[in-house]
Amino acid sequence: MKTKLKKSKKNYRHEYLKYFNTEYKRDLMRALELLLAFLLLWSVSYFNLPGKFLTIIGMVIVFTWSARYGLLIYLVGIIVFEVFIFSLTKRINIDFQTDVISSFTIISGLVIAIIGEMLNKRIRVLENENKRLMLDQEKLNENIGTLRNIISQLQMRVYSEGEGLIVLLEKLRELETLDVDEMITRAVDIIASFFDLENLQFYRLEGRFLRFITGIGHKNLPNTFRLDDSKVIKKAITDGRATLTEIALKEELEKFEPWFAVSIGKREDTFGVLEVESIDPEKYSEVLIRYIESIASFLNANIKIVMEQESLMRQKYLKEDGTWEEEYYIQKKNVFEKRKLKFGIPYQELTIRYNKAIHNDVVSEFRKSDVIVKHELGNSVMLKVLLPVCDESGKMKLIERLRGKYEITEY
Repeated sequence: MKTKLKKSKKNYRHEYLKYFNTEYKRDLMRALELLLAFLLLWSVSYFNLPGKFLTIIGMVIVFTWSARYGLLIYLVGIIVFEVFIFSLTKRINIDFQTDVISSFTIISGLVIAIIGEMLNKRIRVLENENKRLMLDQEKLNENIGTLRNIISQLQMRVYSEGEGLIVLLEKLRELETLDVDEMITRAVDIIASFFDLENLQFYRLEGRFLRFITGIGHKNLPNTFRLDDSKVIKKAITDGRATLTEIALKEELEKFEPWFAVSIGKREDTFGVLEVESIDPEKYSEVLIRYIESIASFLNANIKIVMEQESLMRQKYLKEDGTWEEEYYIQKKNVFEKRKLKFGIPYQELTIRYNKAIHNDVVSEFRKSDVIVKHELGNSVMLKVLLPVCDESGKMKLIERLRGKYEITEY
């Protein structure tokens, strides 16, 4: 608020100085014009071209007419007029009363100057009023643009409440049901496109940690972080939804927080969180959050079905030592490749060889989300690993950690 007051005072001072300088220059130009007119009349009188009487009458007319610009020009005119009349009477003989003419001129000029001053003030008031109206017009034009955005949002909401939301749910219902990650990846893309969101991320909850799965737009939160590191997301998991504004009103924010978050599932039954880290103020609304919350409930029901199918796939493809069949490896690689091409989400492949005796220890070093395939080669094991949401530097750190603990060979 203080900053706004300082800016407004600064702008007011700037406008006043600008106005003052304009008026000052205008009056200065008028005074110079009056002086030049008197100089011209005095110069021609020097050669006695128009005659003494006509020269004085011309000065009277010029002075009286210039007084209409206001009192300042009137005061300058008195000084110049008296100086020229005095110099004229000293230089040539004048056979009529200049005092009478001078007094009449000063009195009539005063009347005209007062009237001129009043009119000039009125003109300045009208000019200021015109400037104010122009500023109001600019503000109205800005408000028109804002209202157009609001109308656009209202139209979107009306559409969403009718056919639009039905179409969206139909699209979500048609998603792949063989893989949760594939389903969430495509769902994020459809939701963001439908609501015209430039930023939408999905994090999967694993114990007390959140792991990034997929998303669009710039991401400020890390790929993996503790649940307690984000107050907005923590509240969303407890209550189903949370916004930055309601958190900021109750607690101090120490770290980056998303604008809002909506959980898929609640409390112990939470699968993950949809969160928006940046959004245009015109698009941000309670209705938008409510719609995404409804969609999250719909996704949660479908995810449970997919999880049951994944459980069956685990029984079919997962081995006792934590490795998978080659067929499952190929399926997951196709999913990761689609995410990489569409959203730029990286993944890495790792192939290592080690002694068969340390196999279980090596497998325990990988995450649950990593897909591992084992090939036995006599007394050694060839291990192929898919590392989701992992870049080259992450892969190198993993290799260094494995080399520090075990005798392995990378391929």
